Amino acid sequence: MPDQPSSSTRTTSDDAAVSTPPAPPARGDRPPAAGARPLVLGACAILVAAHLALRAWALYPSWFYLDDLQMLDDAERSGLGAGLLLEPYDSQFMPLGRFLAWVVTTGGDVDWALAATTTLLLHLLAAAACVWMLVVLFGARWAVVPLLALYLSSAMTLPAAMWWAASLNALPLQVAFFSSVAAWTCYLRTGRLRWLLVTLVALSFGLLGYVKALVLLPMLAAYALGWFAEGGPARRARVLARAFWPALVACTALAVAYLVHYLLRVPSLAEETSGSVAGGLAETMLGRSLSTGLLGGPWRWSDVNPPAGLADPPDLLVHLAWVALALGGLFVVLRRTGAARAWALLAAYAAASYVLLLVTRAPVVGEVAGLEYRYLSDVACAAVLCLGLAVLPLAGAPGSSRPRDTPLLLVGVGPRVLTVATVAVVVAGVVSSVLYARIWHTDNPGETYLRTTQAEFAGLGAVDVADTVVPDEVVPGYLYPFNTTVRLLPVVVDNARFPSVTDRLVALDAQGRPRRAVIDPVAVAEEGPRPDCGWAVREGRSRTVPLDDTAFDYTWWVRVGYLSSAADTVTVEVGDRTVEAPVDAGLGSLYVEVTSAVSSVTLDGLSPGTTMCVDVVEVGTAVAGGPL
Repeated sequence: MPDQPSSSTRTTSDDAAVSTPPAPPARGDRPPAAGARPLVLGACAILVAAHLALRAWALYPSWFYLDDLQMLDDAERSGLGAGLLLEPYDSQFMPLGRFLAWVVTTGGDVDWALAATTTLLLHLLAAAACVWMLVVLFGARWAVVPLLALYLSSAMTLPAAMWWAASLNALPLQVAFFSSVAAWTCYLRTGRLRWLLVTLVALSFGLLGYVKALVLLPMLAAYALGWFAEGGPARRARVLARAFWPALVACTALAVAYLVHYLLRVPSLAEETSGSVAGGLAETMLGRSLSTGLLGGPWRWSDVNPPAGLADPPDLLVHLAWVALALGGLFVVLRRTGAARAWALLAAYAAASYVLLLVTRAPVVGEVAGLEYRYLSDVACAAVLCLGLAVLPLAGAPGSSRPRDTPLLLVGVGPRVLTVATVAVVVAGVVSSVLYARIWHTDNPGETYLRTTQAEFAGLGAVDVADTVVPDEVVPGYLYPFNTTVRLLPVVVDNARFPSVTDRLVALDAQGRPRRAVIDPVAVAEEGPRPDCGWAVREGRSRTVPLDDTAFDYTWWVRVGYLSSAADTVTVEVGDRTVEAPVDAGLGSLYVEVTSAVSSVTLDGLSPGTTMCVDVVEVGTAVAGGPL
């Protein structure tokens, strides 16, 4: 029996085998058109400009939140130096973020415009790095434009950008992701050490901003094994190790040095976890947030903890997103070789993000952490890379994706359908981003409170403020002591003082307005022996005023209400503290802060001829009273 004809031959009526021209490559697999480069780069530039305009609209009307102000306070107190840059923040080693926080403090008290500008510049770097990566990997072809649009429009990257402290972690990681992949590809293609050096610089930039940049090292290794070597896993590893041993040595040294520093100098982020959290986190993070975010979601946000909105996609859309992702991924696998490898790389990167969150933040805050896109922002970068690897040719890579000689699915999808689908995802991402930014624009309790404080303190001169706790919605209690006015107010105003002795004490009300302080007493003076004077204090005669109860050991404010015959100085002994304080002629009040148990107050030290009648002694906490 004669052999069957191959796909590249056909049988004529003369039984002669003649060559059949190969099928033309799919549009995305054709070499970039001559002269297309400037047009493609111009289109990319337009997309980046639109992206920056949208992010500027989101950022500039917003304001600081939680850790932002604490980082500014640290920078203001320490000043620029090794002590600030090397000091971990909340178990994060982030010298780059510390440096940018110091830069923002140079603009004056809480300069949000400058902070937003630093975020916008990082966005520009990340977008430019994405363009570089796409062009290096796939060439200056029109197919890279929709990939760029998918990254720039993704709502997955916005939550980490709106929260300024989070942006100091997330955006350097995105810059490092794209830059390291681009430089690493150049190194794998050419073997030139200068590209290895650029790769190491990009990785170091990411590590100076976020410990999660360590994930890039195994990701780059997997990328090299999957696309730049052939054969079984052991052979691939052997060939690459032999050919690129300088990279193996340098990257290992970088990782070891970083880990040693982290283990010795940085408090551990790891927390004990449980199976119940693991399952719930997988459902929220991977099942709901990631699946919808990859398609322009989540389309709806929960504002239960404003302004940090949580992904709240409708259940129906979650199911539809999974169907769309499964069908789309399977379609590409059936039509192209190497696509499954790209989806495996994306799944591995998402799994690494899940595991990191599972052993760090999730045990503390629960499965709800999975609805925070700031823990998934860099997965958007991996999605763009892996989508490109699945559907486009990778020059110089033996493992490049390519159309199957015999597709396992004969039905194809035309460019119009792909264009409509891409536009739909991009528009959905923009809509989701706008909805998220509106929460920050309209519902940031901390901004409302502290902007009110700024406005009310303007023009008051020096204000003596009682150190109290601000409302939880402004700064939650778990950030103590930064939820106290003594730590928070100096960051936003420059005329707040916190003396322990004063004759005019101020406390902030629930709206952040300065009000005359009154004492919420736990103990008060017993009635004095003189109906017309209460407790009389004269020169050379100390007077101990007993209280009706003993205030337990705590930090209290003691208010002494008096009528003095002349301006003078009085010595006050309360608890374990003795202070000298001025008194005014006439009616007045004297406030003394003390940390101890208090059962009486002793007054002494008046000048000859001065008499002070004391009819009020209160021990308690300072709370807001009437207007100043």
